[in-house]
Amino acid sequence: MQHKLSQKKFSKSKFIIFFLLILTSFFISLFFFKIQKIDFNTKSKGFNFLGKELMIGKNLLFLNTYQLSKDISELNPKVIHLKIYKIYPNSVSITYKLDKPIAVIKANEGYLFLSGQGKILERSKNIEKSSKLSQINYYQKFDYLTNTTGSIIDFVDVKYSLSVLTKLKKYKNEVLSIDISRPSMIRFNLGDSVVIFTSEKPIDEQINKLEKIILQFKVEGNNFSLLDLRFDKPVLKYK
Repeated sequence: MQHKLSQKKFSKSKFIIFFLLILTSFFISLFFFKIQKIDFNTKSKGFNFLGKELMIGKNLLFLNTYQLSKDISELNPKVIHLKIYKIYPNSVSITYKLDKPIAVIKANEGYLFLSGQGKILERSKNIEKSSKLSQINYYQKFDYLTNTTGSIIDFVDVKYSLSVLTKLKKYKNEVLSIDISRPSMIRFNLGDSVVIFTSEKPIDEQINKLEKIILQFKVEGNNFSLLDLRFDKPVLKYK
């Protein structure tokens, strides 16, 4: 009987010691794995990265990098290709790139700077005269206050225009401005010439026609003042 009591006491002691060890390890981990340092591996210098407070002082063991990436992306609309790595015992490494605006669209009280996907990367009441961004003149005025940084302009004709603009840039065509009077008529002003697209036809089909005509004119040494790609047979006006 005494032997059984001794065994019970020994088992209870072992349990208490085991529990205390787990409790001690838990509290040590809470302190030892607190994030104290954030390393940024990026070529984008001078960017005011928001959201550091979401990491500093947090426990690295329990850090949800997936949710953290979403939260930080919302705070930093310009950030793309964001990756967060845990570096034990107490650091975080972050890699990212910055998205750049390719166009600016006039709003009722300012300007919205758009990425190639239609995301508003920044807003401004004024635009520098030296800005090389293509300006989109839309037939309706966007509301400056409700179109906040990080939101997406999901208008079909605007997104179409941005896609065409991206492709034109690959061909090194400088687009000074884009006039959207209606979805079926998107006017690209290339300085001394004008190209008209329509969002009712595939982009690649119209771009291919444009590329062939540009190459042909370069060979012939000619140029055009107007090229309308809305029709099966493009309409051309020579200079």
